Amino acid sequence: MASVFKKARDRANKLASWYIAYQDEHGRRRTLKGCPDKAATEQLARKLESEADLRRRGVIDARAEAYAAHEAKPLAEHLDAWEESLKAEGVTAKHVDLTISRMQRIVALICGARLSEVSPVTRNRRADVARAHKARSERVAPARLSDLTTEQVQKALAALKAEGHSLQTCNHYRAVVRSFSRWCWKTRRTREDFLCGVKSYNVKEDRRHDRRTLSLEELRRLIDAAQRGPVVRRVPGPVRALVYRLAVATGLRYSEIGSITPESFNRDAPSVTVSAAYTKNGDPATLPLPRELADDVAAYVATLAPGVQVFPLPRYTRGASMLRVDLDAAGIPYETASGFFDFHALRCEMATLADQAGVTPRVVQRLMRHSSLELTGRYTKPRAVDIEAAASLLPSLKPEGDRPEVGALAATGTDPRPVRYPCAAGVGASGRAPERNSDEDNTLTSAAPTASHRLRRPTPAPRGR
Repeated sequence: MASVFKKARDRANKLASWYIAYQDEHGRRRTLKGCPDKAATEQLARKLESEADLRRRGVIDARAEAYAAHEAKPLAEHLDAWEESLKAEGVTAKHVDLTISRMQRIVALICGARLSEVSPVTRNRRADVARAHKARSERVAPARLSDLTTEQVQKALAALKAEGHSLQTCNHYRAVVRSFSRWCWKTRRTREDFLCGVKSYNVKEDRRHDRRTLSLEELRRLIDAAQRGPVVRRVPGPVRALVYRLAVATGLRYSEIGSITPESFNRDAPSVTVSAAYTKNGDPATLPLPRELADDVAAYVATLAPGVQVFPLPRYTRGASMLRVDLDAAGIPYETASGFFDFHALRCEMATLADQAGVTPRVVQRLMRHSSLELTGRYTKPRAVDIEAAASLLPSLKPEGDRPEVGALAATGTDPRPVRYPCAAGVGASGRAPERNSDEDNTLTSAAPTASHRLRRPTPAPRGR
């Protein structure tokens, strides 16, 4: 039976609130604050007791009430809980801030804000960042979960596109919205993944920042220029050269390289380890190092104190300008008709060089830490001259009747022997095919059967009677 009472210190105060004590559907004693009017508090107590009895009998669905309670909460409270959940999962603070700001921006657009209100004019000015953050918070405050519908989110993404954002950026916003929707469903704040129908854009229709790769000679010029270069963004030239070599040898990302400490390197089994807090997939990564690079890194690390940042790189936006200084010194353009060459292009360089060295796609996928071969293929970017050279290595398919006679070739001094084509699977990192025995014919003509041999069929064995 529910009871109504006042606390001892408030009994003489007529304006003090009454309290309700009752048992919920599980038999647990609950205390709830009522109001200064005793009759209204008694009415509320009877309602609570009646609802508890209906829940106990199964007439009222407790989950439906929980969904209604979550809907009554401001959306900002759910975003705060999601932020704490991301931090508990070990997501870096930078990624959490980016994720929450994108989600707030989408909600603000749904609530009628203009993109210029909720986005800073420049991230370099703290005043602009603070102003945009305040505007987003004010727009998100009255919103509820039910305001996030598939139609409204799709319109917000279209507004981002109309303001000049690339389709790839719009897809990043979509991924954030979908992630929040799944989290709400998994934590039973909503009955379903209510934004699973938000569609993505085809990024191939709007390429803004296609990357390219360099030739081996250009890459060496870049590293030599950095080795001899001055201090840029507080990073000495030899350190930048080590960073570029490490990025190409391992495919590590900019932020992953910046997180490395002296303890990350293992000289006995040459490798470098990046902690899970800094990798994109949230898993720790241990990558092998060439012995030559491992020795050079070990000599540099020996001069540092334990636990310090081995490569104190500037912010990512300034890291691009750091690389451009060395590109200019090496005489390499930052942008050509083939695309851009920024720091992340060094990761593409790793995949491309491994592919040219004959490394199997599955191994390249493991080195790049990709989830699929399709994604690895997007990072393998052969140059146009390499593609043209590959076309010249294809065998001749000209009909035999149209080929010049061997005698005619001999008369002109042309070597009549067939051209040797190296097998792609047998080409090593040096670009040469492995040695073969002298009695083994490595010519294309001997490897491929003749026309008469192709037409000849084996005589079937006589059937037993």
